[in-house]
Amino acid sequence: MGVDNLSYVRSTDDLEMSEKGQTVKVWDKAVSYEEALDLTGHGRYNYSLLFACFMIIVAMGIDIFGLGIIATAATCDLGMTIKEIGILSSMPFAGIIVMSYPWGYLSDTRGRKLVLMCSMCGSFVSAVLSSFARSWQVLAALRFLSSAMSSAAESATYAFLGECCNSRSRARYMLLMTSALMLTPTIYYIWGYLITKLDFTIPMLGIDYRPWRLLTLVMALPLGLSAILLYFFSESPKFLANVGRSQEAVEALRRIYVGNGGQAEKFPVKDIYLEEGSKESVATFSLHSLWTQIAPLFKPPLLWRTLLLYYLTFVVYIANNSFAIILPTILNVFFTSYASGGANLAFCELFNMADSDNSTVTEQYNREDSECQGTIMDNTIWAGCAHGLSFFLLNALISQCARRRKVLTISILLVSAAAAVAVDQTGEPLSGLIFFYVFLTTAMVFGVVSSYFVDLYPTSYRGMVACLGMMVARLSAFAGTNLVSSTMSQHCSVALYGAAGLVVSGAVAAALLPADVL
Repeated sequence: MGVDNLSYVRSTDDLEMSEKGQTVKVWDKAVSYEEALDLTGHGRYNYSLLFACFMIIVAMGIDIFGLGIIATAATCDLGMTIKEIGILSSMPFAGIIVMSYPWGYLSDTRGRKLVLMCSMCGSFVSAVLSSFARSWQVLAALRFLSSAMSSAAESATYAFLGECCNSRSRARYMLLMTSALMLTPTIYYIWGYLITKLDFTIPMLGIDYRPWRLLTLVMALPLGLSAILLYFFSESPKFLANVGRSQEAVEALRRIYVGNGGQAEKFPVKDIYLEEGSKESVATFSLHSLWTQIAPLFKPPLLWRTLLLYYLTFVVYIANNSFAIILPTILNVFFTSYASGGANLAFCELFNMADSDNSTVTEQYNREDSECQGTIMDNTIWAGCAHGLSFFLLNALISQCARRRKVLTISILLVSAAAAVAVDQTGEPLSGLIFFYVFLTTAMVFGVVSSYFVDLYPTSYRGMVACLGMMVARLSAFAGTNLVSSTMSQHCSVALYGAAGLVVSGAVAAALLPADVL
């Protein structure tokens, strides 16, 4: 929708202009930010910004969660055990834990666009350098840096997009953004399939450059591309207004107006102000200010709901991400062992079989004349794609039952716990794999738990409680991934039973949540 033929009316004090027989008002008085943003219209600028932000989230998802498939392909070349794969795959969570709060602070004080451009460029450089890593330890260190940088997208991207879209399109754009992460598994599984099928070894810089290194490089490209795309957009007008740069905010709004089809001289707004309640304080970072924000969450009357929700967050993330992050390796070992004579074994016996064959999973990959090929089983790719697409559809289906959050949470957790117990009880691997997929549906609870952070807390505490919730989630995933990867080979059934017990305790905790309001 263009903006050329809009007619604006505000007050008799405004300067009147005419265009093609229509009256257009140029307002001398300051107008509210939301009103000014609505006047920019909705068109090419908004669509382009949506694409750029969508690319940022996809790039972040590939950088953080795609490491699992890189680790799987690099296992032979770097001589890793499943435990070492787990340590490597958990590095992104360590990066997020370290930088999530600083990025939020910098985004609020230095600007959304600046933070996103710097973080995406830094992540791109680190990810590219990781393709030349000589050992898994160097790879882990570089991926820690890469994810620490790209994690800025988790907070800044949504704020940047939301502050540049008018009120009519904002909710729809936010909904579209949530689907970005769900697409990333399909993208990196397909890239992994295509690239690891290549067969080349190029000696350079003291390493053998093999397909997994090319895959690492290709997966870094969206980070660089997203930084380039951001260059063509203005800083968030709301951020500029919030820090007192009102005229720069008006110029940014004018650019949005022009990008949507308007003409610069016809933009009617000369000054803006932030509505009561929408202006955010930008405090100087200090440990005291941090504690001032956190302390009320752990005092009555918020203490009980804080402990309850953080425990639920801990349960669902440690139960799900501990297995999901190393899912490419789990699937590759499963299908390799299955093809090597494990068709009559139980699910966990396949991992015992892999461990007894060799102390590393290097031998589980195709080798020729003792040379690593670094390929990934076709079934691993198809199973990974099926996992991502089926969960995308399931999430869309479950969202239709959002008004019954409590019942939904308890039901999903109980079904998942039962599936975890059943995985190794079937005596047959394929049915065990199906139950394993059902167990991973604990991921459907992520969004439900997040919604309680909004509903059960006053507005002034929602940002901090959600931020701490993500810290709990990432700490749980980091610890759980390392624990599961170290026990999966020899104590697979113990890991599954332990996860089932945790999930049941989560269902009990969910029963204490407030009743659903229908």
